[in-house]
Amino acid sequence: MKEFDYSTIHHYKLYGFVKTVFTPLVKLVYRLESKGIENIPQKGTKYIVAINHTCALDPIFAAAPKQVPTLHFMGKAELFKNPLSAWFLTHMYSFPVRRGKGDKAAIEYGEKIINEGHVMAICPEGKRIKDKDGKPQKAKAGVALIAKATDAAVLPVAICCKGKIKPFKKVIVSYGKPLTPEEMGFYNEDFGRKEISNAAGMVMDRITELWEAEVK
Repeated sequence: MKEFDYSTIHHYKLYGFVKTVFTPLVKLVYRLESKGIENIPQKGTKYIVAINHTCALDPIFAAAPKQVPTLHFMGKAELFKNPLSAWFLTHMYSFPVRRGKGDKAAIEYGEKIINEGHVMAICPEGKRIKDKDGKPQKAKAGVALIAKATDAAVLPVAICCKGKIKPFKKVIVSYGKPLTPEEMGFYNEDFGRKEISNAAGMVMDRITELWEAEVK
């Protein structure tokens, strides 16, 4: 894998082209419906988009509405091993993280994205959930670590489908109300490792609530 450049946030034209051209097709094939659009923060707000991981198309589903700004997605490093795939993902504003290895460079790059006024997106579960019903699972600490370091809110987004996502099955993307730094307890004096875990769990609980409201 060619080493990803974590030093600078580059700007590409491919993302806008792909979103403009292919989003209508995705909406048609997956009968995509978006709910809670009014909860997307205004431009200039520091926030992270947190999404449950159901399939490879989750980033496209979440970014589909025109109200959603460019999303810089954190993705597993394995996806960047192929040069062609790495080029495409990089130009779609994805960046690699080495899972389970405390990838400091990826975490710091995520912080840079937010501190420079962009929006980062992450799947808190850390991997695709293979549960046949697609129920969201436990979150890893990354989303809370980055949110705490940048004083950012977290926008919970649930990708909802009854059963496995397939073409022509209805997919609902539900955008919840952002969790503020205050709600996640970031300003408490005794905020530590346990509180980081609790904050990540709070994000995942909110995503699960959105998911259950659509599929149960």
